[in-house]
Amino acid sequence: MNRWIFVIRDSEEEFKERINVKKWPIFNKTRYKKEFVVGDAVLFYKAGLNGQKFLGTCKISSGLKKETSFVDNLEIKEISVFDSPVEMKDVIEELDFIKNKINWGNYFQGGVRKISEDDFSKIIRK
Repeated sequence: MNRWIFVIRDSEEEFKERINVKKWPIFNKTRYKKEFVVGDAVLFYKAGLNGQKFLGTCKISSGLKKETSFVDNLEIKEISVFDSPVEMKDVIEELDFIKNKINWGNYFQGGVRKISEDDFSKIIRK
């Protein structure tokens, strides 16, 4: 099973809409898009000035499904939104996938990030 971070920069309303419809958009040029497997674990990360926090988790429940000519969707299940989001500043020093702790925002570009089971566990334990 893979572990992923799905990044959103949009509004809280957009995040809630994705959760309500249980679908996450994957754009054509998203890296790793051919590696998603049903059952993979996902962390949701809110980027940007009002973000920099992990919002919750889910599991992938379908393969990619064509939505438009430039967007596919993944269906998601077992969605859990954290009561208190995990702030990046509270976990950054523990994460192995972030090598440069000063310019860590670069690690969340591209919409999807693959991480280790260990890093995934460190985040959800917070």
